[in-house]
Amino acid sequence: MNRLFKHVVIAASTAILSFGIISQVKADSVSNKQIKVGIYPDINHVTLSTSANGTLFLFNDGNFNKIAEIGPKQVCTIINKNGVMEVNCNNKSILIPKGKLILKNLAQKEKYSPLVYAVNRWYRGSIEVFPATKNPKNLTVVNTLPLEEYLYGVVPSEMPASWPAEALKTQAIAARTYVLTHLGQFAKDGFDVMPTVTSQVYGGVEEETPVSNQAVYDTKGKVITYNSKLISAYYYASSGGQTENGYDVWGSDIPYIKSVVDYDQDSPKFSWYKTMNNDELQEIIKKEFNKDIGKVLKLSIIELTDAKRVKTLRIEGTNGFVDIDGKKFRMASKLNSTLFRIEPLDIGTSILNDLPTPNLFMFIGRGWGHGAGMSQWGARYLAKAGKTCNEILRYYYQGTEIHDADTFLAKKSR
Repeated sequence: MNRLFKHVVIAASTAILSFGIISQVKADSVSNKQIKVGIYPDINHVTLSTSANGTLFLFNDGNFNKIAEIGPKQVCTIINKNGVMEVNCNNKSILIPKGKLILKNLAQKEKYSPLVYAVNRWYRGSIEVFPATKNPKNLTVVNTLPLEEYLYGVVPSEMPASWPAEALKTQAIAARTYVLTHLGQFAKDGFDVMPTVTSQVYGGVEEETPVSNQAVYDTKGKVITYNSKLISAYYYASSGGQTENGYDVWGSDIPYIKSVVDYDQDSPKFSWYKTMNNDELQEIIKKEFNKDIGKVLKLSIIELTDAKRVKTLRIEGTNGFVDIDGKKFRMASKLNSTLFRIEPLDIGTSILNDLPTPNLFMFIGRGWGHGAGMSQWGARYLAKAGKTCNEILRYYYQGTEIHDADTFLAKKSR
C-alpha cells in the first residue's frame, strides 16, 4: 500500500483521541504558540496532500493568494526548477518564481483534527514550502503547528511510550522548555528547530501514542525555570552513573546543571565497547583535525572533567602528536560518550622503526550522550521508584522550579 494512504487511518485515530485535548488550548496561550519545524531543509521534490479538504496558498509580498483546492488524499507535487517552484495539482502546472507556498486544512471535522502530508509523513498544523536558503535550487519544507501538538510528535520520538507515566511527563516538560528557549535558532533558514537530535527528534503524527499524548496534556504549559528565567533543558539518554557539569559540556557555567549521581544502570549503553584500527584513527585525525601524525603509537588521556570524562586526549604518532578536545574526538570517532578509557590490543601489533605499533585500540566506555542535564534512563528508574516528574526534574536540574508558562510569563510582564 502507498505510504500516503497507509498511515492515514492510524494518524486520524490518534487525532481522534487527542481532539478534546486540543480544543481546550486557548488561542493566546503559550501552549498554542506556533512552532516552525524544518522537517526537510534541503529537498528537490515535495509531495503534498491532506486528510480533509485543504487549500494551497501562495504567500508573497504580504498577500495570500489561493493556488489550488486539494481534496482528501489528493496528491500535489512541487519541484524546484532552477529557483522557480513548479506546482502540479488538479492536472494543472503552475510556475511560482518567488514567495512561499502554504498548505492548510480549512475544515475542522467533529471527530478528528485534519492532517497534512509532506514527502512521506503525516503532520498536524500546516506545511510551508519555499526555495532553500543555502541551496536555492532545492526546497525547504516546514511544518508549522501549535506547541502542544508539536510535543505530541516529540515525546514518543525521544522516549519510549512504554516507559512510566512520570518519566514521560518529565520528557514533556523538558521538551516544552527546551523548544521555548530555542525558538528561531534556524531563523535564517526559515524555521525554528530541526526534527533531529540537532534540536529534538520530532516524528509527526505517526509517532504519536495515546499514552505519550496524555503525558503532554497532563503537563500542559508546564516549564522549568531558574532564577525567574526559562532554563535550557538539555537532556540525553544516559550518563554512565554520573552526570556532567554544564561548564564541561557547553563551556560556560550553567548553575542548574551540576554533576549528580545518575540511576541509569538499566540503560543498554550503560557500558559499551568500540574497537578502531590504526588506519581508522589516522583518517579521523587527518580529516577532522587536519593533522598527519603518521602511524598512531599511543593514545593518552591527559585531562579529565570533574565527572571523570575525557576533557583532553593526546594522540602520539610516528610524525608527532596532537592534543584533541574530548568532545570533538567523541563526535568525530562516533563514540557514545566522553566517559571512556583506551586500551591498545596486542592482536596484530607490529614493529615500525623499532617502535611497537598497535593495529587495534579498544575504547571502553559508559553512557550515551553529552551527559549534562536530565538522563532519560535515570528518569525512567526514578519514576519506577515512585518519584514524581517534578522531583525528577529538580534532581537533574538543581535549584529549579516548575511553573505554568502563562502564569509565569504574566508575572514577569507586570
